[in-house]
Amino acid sequence: MIAVVYEVGRYRALLSEVVGVGDVVVEIGPHICKSTDAYVSKASKAVLVDKGSDCKQDLIEYSSKHGNVEFVFGDARDFSTLELAKKHVLSCDVLAVDLGGGRFPDTVFKVWGTWSGVFKPKHSIIRCRGIAEFLKKAKVMDGSLPATFPDSGWLTEYGRGTPVEMKNQLDEFSHWVKL
Repeated sequence: MIAVVYEVGRYRALLSEVVGVGDVVVEIGPHICKSTDAYVSKASKAVLVDKGSDCKQDLIEYSSKHGNVEFVFGDARDFSTLELAKKHVLSCDVLAVDLGGGRFPDTVFKVWGTWSGVFKPKHSIIRCRGIAEFLKKAKVMDGSLPATFPDSGWLTEYGRGTPVEMKNQLDEFSHWVKL
């Protein structure tokens, strides 16, 4: 399942509902861990990724209080941050992405697309108003696409690449978009 929401309360509720006992979670943009609180007691491991200097100390303290939580300080758009997260887990059951809720849907999608292609989650929960609005307005008008896809939490076609190929893609993006 790939779920897209905007309202933060719904995002947290979905995390609580979707994360099962023993699941591995990669959460991008936990800020001060209010969303993490919704599932941390059920997860076997949670890798929290954030670049905010305003929440860094909170995240360090949170991970020291919870033995199943690892904190990676870095920008999720940076491939080296993804490599740091991979030192903690090689795959995940749930990938949660909240980069502020409403702004820059292209960035949110690129981050989710890259990270989901590497970690291949069963479920993804994305908090982004722009993507949600796009999905509400869009209608797929191409019969060549299959009605269903075998993988649930990531894009089958996009996510088959290796991390090296994704790094090359990000390097290419950096020529025309400031990452």
